[in-house]
Amino acid sequence: MVGIDVGSAELSTGGSSMSLTPMMRQYQEIKATLEDTLLMFRLGDFYELFFEDAVVASRALDITLTGRDAGEAGRIPMCGVPYHALESYLERLIDHGFRVAICEQVEDPKTAKGLVQREIVRIVTPGTALANEQANRFLASFVAAGDKAGVCFVDVGTGEVLFGEGGCGECVEQLRRLAPIELLMAQGAEMPEPLARYVSEEQVVLTRRQLGAKGYLEKQYLVGQPEVLGIDTASPARTACDMALAYIEETQKTQLAHLQAPRPLFEADHMLLTQAAILHLELTATARDRARKGSLLDLLDETATAAGSRMLKAWLERPLCKKADIEARHDAVDYFYQDFILREEVREVLRGIHDMARLLARFSFGSANARDLLALAQSLRAARQVVDIVRTPAAPSLLMRIVDALPDLVPLYEDAFVQLVDDPPATIRDGGMFRDGVHAELDRLRSLQSSGRAWLRELEQSERERTGIKSLKVGYNKVFGYYIEVSKANLASVPAEYERRQTLAAAERFVLPALKEREAEIVSAQERAVAFEEGLFRSFCDRVLAASAGIQQWAEAIAQIDVLATLAHVANKRRYVRPEMVDGVGIEIEAGRHPVVEAHVGADFVPNDTLLTPEEHIILLTGPNMGGKSTYMRQTAVICAIAQMGGFVPATRARIGIVDKLFTRIGASDDLGRGQSTFMVEMTELAEILRLATGRSLILLDEIGRGTSTYDGLSIAEAVLEDLATRSERPLTMFATHYHELTAFSESFSCVRNQSLAVEETGSGIRFLHTVMMRPSDRSYGIQVARLAGLPKHVIDRAQELLLAREHAQVDVPHSVREAAATAAVNPPATQHEARLPGGNISDLALFAGPYRSFVEWLAGQDVMRMTPLDAMNEFYRAIEKARELVSWDTSN
Repeated sequence: MVGIDVGSAELSTGGSSMSLTPMMRQYQEIKATLEDTLLMFRLGDFYELFFEDAVVASRALDITLTGRDAGEAGRIPMCGVPYHALESYLERLIDHGFRVAICEQVEDPKTAKGLVQREIVRIVTPGTALANEQANRFLASFVAAGDKAGVCFVDVGTGEVLFGEGGCGECVEQLRRLAPIELLMAQGAEMPEPLARYVSEEQVVLTRRQLGAKGYLEKQYLVGQPEVLGIDTASPARTACDMALAYIEETQKTQLAHLQAPRPLFEADHMLLTQAAILHLELTATARDRARKGSLLDLLDETATAAGSRMLKAWLERPLCKKADIEARHDAVDYFYQDFILREEVREVLRGIHDMARLLARFSFGSANARDLLALAQSLRAARQVVDIVRTPAAPSLLMRIVDALPDLVPLYEDAFVQLVDDPPATIRDGGMFRDGVHAELDRLRSLQSSGRAWLRELEQSERERTGIKSLKVGYNKVFGYYIEVSKANLASVPAEYERRQTLAAAERFVLPALKEREAEIVSAQERAVAFEEGLFRSFCDRVLAASAGIQQWAEAIAQIDVLATLAHVANKRRYVRPEMVDGVGIEIEAGRHPVVEAHVGADFVPNDTLLTPEEHIILLTGPNMGGKSTYMRQTAVICAIAQMGGFVPATRARIGIVDKLFTRIGASDDLGRGQSTFMVEMTELAEILRLATGRSLILLDEIGRGTSTYDGLSIAEAVLEDLATRSERPLTMFATHYHELTAFSESFSCVRNQSLAVEETGSGIRFLHTVMMRPSDRSYGIQVARLAGLPKHVIDRAQELLLAREHAQVDVPHSVREAAATAAVNPPATQHEARLPGGNISDLALFAGPYRSFVEWLAGQDVMRMTPLDAMNEFYRAIEKARELVSWDTSN
């Protein structure tokens, strides 16, 4: 094709269908049935796009925009991609957010009378694309019904189907966790506020559609009632499942045979991990940039298969809550841990197994080729080898349950090895997939081809000898069939019976009557052989789809074995130990380590003990910033999550009572997308924690109340601490704070234990020891930390002066918030008052001498909560300039 400059070629992007050629009218009739969808139109060996679609696609794909004569409409824009490269181009268009309809020729052009019939065979959307990626790619549907909602998730690439029903917030939490790429909602349905926030914040394609008829669940899974699948007929979850399955059938023009039975999202036998906790603990992605690298998953994932990697992530996000199930996984991990040779032999074989779930999807979509079939056969054979290695007298019960339930698929994959060639072609249209000697009819047709090719070689040699033209050759193309080519230098020697068919720059092509007679026989044998092979391959595909449930069993079994062997490998590599799981409430960890931080700093990491019991269920943690408080709290939660997912843990010893819910409130960040400040985000998450926590929950709270004024924050922090200490069901809690007033809390509540992170003061500053002490910290060392951060010396010196002045002025400050509140009740402050410190007027401080007072009054008058982020930055810059002027004034005086 020749490229055309769209700006100067005057290409038509529209036009009346009456002025178009018949084929272009066919195109426009099909295009008219689509909305917001690109149409890829099959023409020979290319998928072509026309009109505006061509302009859009050529830019997105960075391919040449050409033109085509469309009749009276003139020349119209066109671009195209080769049929064999369709999937890669589709993936790029989907990544740009487009929907793409694939229009195929549905009858043989050789037998068609008039225009070849074409139909849309599938519509590819972001949620229904077959991506070659390791992670899940979910299509989701959401249905609200009053204060309840239902969700359904389908990964068409792996066949996974998940459903859930609960409050709108709970269902949106699942959307955040599973991160679907496309979300379905009913046309005109009102969007609940939590969902509206989610859609505005996340990169998800929202697709609105009419709620269709019910019954898709029953049709997909051949059941009489959805209750058979564990789904209530009248539930919003059932409607969500029907919506997703209807959308898949509508876009794919068929039912997908590889979709697995739906599995529930909300199960009592799994730990509740909110998306906030997953993010704060950096289980699957880092909190800073949402990257996988640097997360716990990145550290643990040494799996050998793509399916194993997906399962490891699922286990990490949904740890178990049943002691027997957890210990069964521990037994299996220990089995691999204790036998290095067996473990490495299994992992070596696993590395040769392809992603069977995704291969099966290609068969279900009808896009598989012989290479996919061979890859599936190789994977099933290797999977059988893994099972044979694992099945020993010492194998634990979990592994035996996994392998004993597997169906026999040996005939399927052995037939593939017997029949397919070792290196089959990339497409099924050219034949050459099956071995000689497998099918008699195929051998007969190939013999005809072979004898025909031998006849052609003999003809070429005899004609060279007869004509004396040594360069004469017999060739073939799809337009003219077989021909004899003679260079122009030898045209004088061409016999009279040669019939000229084509003139080239340096040669001419001829035919002979005998050649044309034999051509029909040769071409016919070749076409029949290709068609016969295609039929054999389609039969094999039917066998694969009939065995899809068994193949999925094998795929899941291999994924589980991969994860268990990987957990053992990581435990051995990083010196993790098997945790002891107990029925009671409590956490006892000796020399616990944060796995990710330890991997980063190595031997410099300082292990620490953790003890939480029903009698002392709150640890009040004080100490300086950078002292390690957050790391210490996080490592406790991470150890619990790893233990309950089935892994060994980074510690010398761990004894863990089952945790049913794990909550965190760590870190500070404005949510500008929601229009919420740091403090509002903190309070919203804290409210959810206090509402959902039980006596078996683990809560991590870091610096509650820091986002507001000192006394407001301190009051909230003490009230939260008091609530957690006095509940009938007391959750295990780690509470880090800089409010040293709270350390007196342990005097009133025996369930609170003070701990701190040790710091060593040196002549030049402080050194963080990262060791947990069983006593409160007496200082926060904020100024020393500021010095380490590189603040200018004059700022540090001035801060030290102000700190000493304040400490001197506050000698008589009440010891706790409760005492301060009692004092305020007896002597309430005036509505309008001069700012004072206990024991004197605030203007007695040097800070308020001379010109400092006007600066402080200006600063106190700023209302940050009403500023935009940009306004706040501008005011902060003005404050810095004023402060520099004052410092200059102070130095000169």
